[in-house]
Amino acid sequence: MNRLEAFPDPETMAAAIADRLAGRLREALERDGQALIALSGGRTPEPVYRRLGAAKLDWSGVTVTLADERFVPPDDPASNAGLLTRSLFSGAAAKARFVPLWTEGGGPGEVARRADDTLKTMTRPHDVMVLGMGDDGHTASLFPGCPELSTGLDPGCERRCIAIAPHDPAPPQARLTMTLAELLRSRLILILIQGAGKRQVLEAALSAGDITDMPIRAILRQTRVPVQIAWAPEI
Repeated sequence: MNRLEAFPDPETMAAAIADRLAGRLREALERDGQALIALSGGRTPEPVYRRLGAAKLDWSGVTVTLADERFVPPDDPASNAGLLTRSLFSGAAAKARFVPLWTEGGGPGEVARRADDTLKTMTRPHDVMVLGMGDDGHTASLFPGCPELSTGLDPGCERRCIAIAPHDPAPPQARLTMTLAELLRSRLILILIQGAGKRQVLEAALSAGDITDMPIRAILRQTRVPVQIAWAPEI
């Protein structure tokens, strides 16, 4: 069941969500001695990651990966790995193990296959999967209309990571993304959105319509993994 939680402002949301994520990681560490979290890029989660990175927990037992990534090196301003370096890993979380999707060498298809192989070695489910949502209803890098969408949205897909080619209107550059099957290999999915526009997009996604028109619907309509949605107005 989807649960929407509205916050009065982005700062309050960032503090509350960072505490929630830290709690989830702490529970996993106490239960299993290790924890796995998958994160997404964007402006909305960046302040969450800064706060989370300062949390007092055994970061050496935490593995961090990404739900999706642009096909760029980590020193590119558009890199999600670079975003984590500037935010999450600037604090105590620097001791965590980071598993990137982008690695050097080869084209998007080859790099996606390497990431797929790496993700398949990670046998535990994601303790938390943090996702965003675009104005077009995409999530991770599963964009409406892209040629790879049927594979990416196949819940029985054996691939954990695939490459997404540039497409008109989006994405403008190649991407690497977890498939729906991998996104759902999680104990909890947390969707972070901000602003009146995104609230309207969410309402549209929650209404009737084809999943391929708004891929976020695949997350919202599934019943296997609990979904929490956090929203705050833009300041």
